[in-house]
Parts: sequence; structure tokens; C-alpha cells
Amino acid sequence: MHRRLCSSLPPGPPAPAIVQALRFARDPFGFLTDCSAQYGDLFTLRLPGQPPIIVTSAPELVRQCFALRPTQPRRPLPLSANVGEQSLIFLDGAPHLRDRQLMMPHLHGERLRSHAATMQAITAAAVSTWRPGQVVPVHAAMQAIALDIILRCVFAVTDPGRGDALRRPLLAWLDGTFTSSVFVAGILFTAARMRRFLDGAAERSLRHNLGRRPGRRLLPWRLLPWHRWADAKASVLTLLRADIAQCRDGGAHDRDDVLAMLATARYPDGTMMSEDQLIDELVTLLVGGHETTANTVSFALYRLLQRPDVVAKIRAELARVFGDGPIDPRRTGELRYLDACIKESMRLTPILPAISRPVPATLELRGHVIPAGCDLWLAPSLTHMRPDLWDRPERFMPERFLGNPPPTAQYFPFGGGHRTCIGVAFATVEMRIIIAEVLRRVDVHLSPGTSVRVGVRGSTVAPLGTLELVVERTRPPAG
Repeated sequence: MHRRLCSSLPPGPPAPAIVQALRFARDPFGFLTDCSAQYGDLFTLRLPGQPPIIVTSAPELVRQCFALRPTQPRRPLPLSANVGEQSLIFLDGAPHLRDRQLMMPHLHGERLRSHAATMQAITAAAVSTWRPGQVVPVHAAMQAIALDIILRCVFAVTDPGRGDALRRPLLAWLDGTFTSSVFVAGILFTAARMRRFLDGAAERSLRHNLGRRPGRRLLPWRLLPWHRWADAKASVLTLLRADIAQCRDGGAHDRDDVLAMLATARYPDGTMMSEDQLIDELVTLLVGGHETTANTVSFALYRLLQRPDVVAKIRAELARVFGDGPIDPRRTGELRYLDACIKESMRLTPILPAISRPVPATLELRGHVIPAGCDLWLAPSLTHMRPDLWDRPERFMPERFLGNPPPTAQYFPFGGGHRTCIGVAFATVEMRIIIAEVLRRVDVHLSPGTSVRVGVRGSTVAPLGTLELVVERTRPPAG
């Protein structure tokens, strides 16, 4: 079918699919920019084992694609990491809407205000340990803060022993599977096969460890990298299953974390999520909330610390809103300039290289007939840099976000339509708090050795290279 209809697809690079895959994996933004420069704002890519991928940055086409509704089951996304096939990112149609409505209240409104206080306390505690002259690896520091926030808000981890028991295997799993090598393997062998391979290894690890006698030596083949990752994920799953069982046996009455709330939440028909489905949703929240926030805050700090004038404006705003007192996490929505800086950083470096949508039925785009089964990639890194939409798009200009918000089809770092990221409110508050606490508590500058490039980690982009800040001095404590 694909070959018969290829003549109606938009033009695209003629290189073999494997070459296109490797170019995208090595430099996703650069590859898409090169293709756009040659073929315009609507072009076709081909990756191994995938149907044609139609990429666009045109706002009218982005708007049209966000409005699409599925007419058939959603095909697996090109995500190699094994985060769980029953999570929101893989669901569509009625199942997606059903789970989204069940989860949404626990990440917004009064729940979010409660979480904000936790975010502030964790960030303040972490930054208060920084000392003058200290060199801080930005990405690692932001990952540690974001992970502690997720562990507390989503899993109610307050005991250090329980935190370490979950943190160690979680990081071992993420640091193994959220790598460029796994991403490339997923492109070459298809992401769905990669996920099945990794999930199969994790399930075998669960069975193996449950039946293994204490002290029994591991077989040598279990020391291979993917078995270590599988063992780590199996440990995470074991801990989550035990916690869910405890909540459903009456242990959730004094807890306000997301796990406890979802473990006892019911659909309108009175049923609850299955254990496997709940674990997939929790793992997705854990991974998404940890990875995407850490990456976004790291890029934002990298851009801010290159602009002392912008940092001065943020500090002036903090003083205007909070005076000499501490940051009130319930009032971070008043930090309009800081929020504009975060939005501008996400415009320049959106955390997703592309927003994927399947073509549910034959679709016409500018005279091209796109058959059902193709993929649509809406490319924020291209749309966000269009000179017909943005004045001097290559420049960091937070002021552009102080007026009316741009249309979704022009600015969509969190996606759009009925599949907008469910954690956008949580992440937005968290990013404001982290950056505000850093700039309020310490004077810092980028290390002279800083050299940052954009790379792929898991399904998102992350800062690769050396991104470090140097602490000049601690600022007087507020309040």
C-alpha cells in the first residue's frame, strides 16, 4: 500500500531509511531543519520498519492534525523505552479519555497547590547545600531535584530508606534504557520490538528473582546490560505492586500522593484500574515528570545564565512579588517574567523533537493524499523558529511571551488538542519553583568549560556535553 501511494506523498530526502534514522538520532533538530530548508514545511521521512512519516511545521496543518480523532486502534508510538503499554501515551479514543479524566484531578487544582509546597521544600533543601566555589553539574542536579519531587508527590516517599530502595533501581533502569544506543536500536529494529524485548527481560527478571534462593549466584549471562536494566525495572515494579496492594487494603486513608489517590479511584461505572494498568500510568508519570522537567530546567538555566540582564529582571520580580520573605509556592503564577523566560527557552529547545499523530483515515494535505497508516510528525523545533511567526526567532527574547499567548498551532512544546500533556500544570509550577529557588539562593555563572548540544535521551531531547555552573556566593536567606 505504501509503495502504491508514495507518488502522492510530499517530497523528502532520498537517502536510505537507515541513513535517515541515524541522522535523526545524532542531531534531531539539525536533521529536521536541513530537510525543511530543502523540501519546505511539509516533507516525508522514512525510518526502518516504519510507514512513511509526514513532517510539517505549517500552523494551518498543525491545527488540522491536532483536530484529528482516531477511527482505529492507535499504532505503537516510536518510543523505545519500556514505560508500559497501557499508559496514556499509548492509549487513544475512549480508553485514553477515560483514564485522562480519572487522573487529571490529582495533578491540578487543590492537589497541585499541595504539591507546590513539597516542590519548594525539596528544591530549597537541595540548593542550600551548594557552597561558594562549588562546580555543580546542572543536569545531574536538576535530575536529583526532579526525582525527589516525583518520589514525594507521586509515591509519598519520605523515609530515606524507602527512597533509596526505589531511587537506586529506578536510576539504573533509566540510565540504561534512556540512552542514545537504545533509541538508535529502536529506530533500526522498530520501537515496539525494542519495548517488547526490554519488557520481556523485565518479566523474566521478576520470575527469576521471585524464585531465586538468597545467596544463589547469578548466571554470567545475566550480567549483560539489558539484564541489569531488567533487574532494576523488576525491582521498581515489585515495590510499586506492594505499595498499591497496601493502599487497596486500607493503607491510603492518611496519604495525599498520586499513587494512593489513583489506587483507590474509581471510574464512573465503579470499577478501578487494574494493577498492571495503574503501574504503567505511575511509571509514565515517574519517568515523564523526572526526565522532561530536569531536561527543560537545565536548558532554561543554560540560557538564563548567558544573560545577566535577564537574571537581574527575574530577581527584581522575585523581590517585587515576595519582598524580603521566602518564595510562596502558591503564588508562583505571579512570576510572569520568569514564566515568559521558561516559555521562551522551550520555544528554542522544545523537549520533544516531534509530536506524533497517526493518520486515522485518508487525509489530504495541500493536495497530497496521505493514506491511513502513515504517521504525522508535528515539529515544534521547526514551527517555533519560523520567521513568519516569530520576530528574530533565533534570539532569546522572553518579552515575546508577556502579551497574549500565541495560538497552540504556533507554539506547542506540550503538544496540543485532546492529547496535550496531562502533566503540563504540574511541570509548569515545578519549573518556576526550581528556577526561582536557585536564583534566589545563590549567585552562579556558567563554567568556562560549558559546551552544550542537543541530543536524544529516551523520547525527549536532553543537554549533552558539559553543562556546569559555578557557585559565586550564597545569597542572604529570605524571611
